[in-house]
Amino acid sequence: MAIKNITYQRVINLGNYESKRLELSAEVLEGDDSNEETSRLMEMVERKIREDVSTKIEEEIRQLRMCLRELQKEYETVKSSLEKSQTEEEPNPDDIPFDPQQPQLEDVNKYF
Repeated sequence: MAIKNITYQRVINLGNYESKRLELSAEVLEGDDSNEETSRLMEMVERKIREDVSTKIEEEIRQLRMCLRELQKEYETVKSSLEKSQTEEEPNPDDIPFDPQQPQLEDVNKYF
């Protein structure tokens, strides 16, 4: 039996309930090796279907790296702020300011 046409199809799951499908067909000419043509067609489909997917993945990696850098900066800021607050002395309770408009203890006691 002579093989006249070959077809290869590949479906890739992109996530989020999306998929990508690529199907190519080729005509096998008389004298061509059908196994070699099949392998060539399969390689072409596998390479082509992954081109857009790898580009999308590379862009997501770039965005995630940017987010990571921002988080590292924020972490360092919070860490230095925490270290600074831990090294500062406790405030002196006698140095706490008060509002002169607030009633003083003597004023409150005269009602009791």
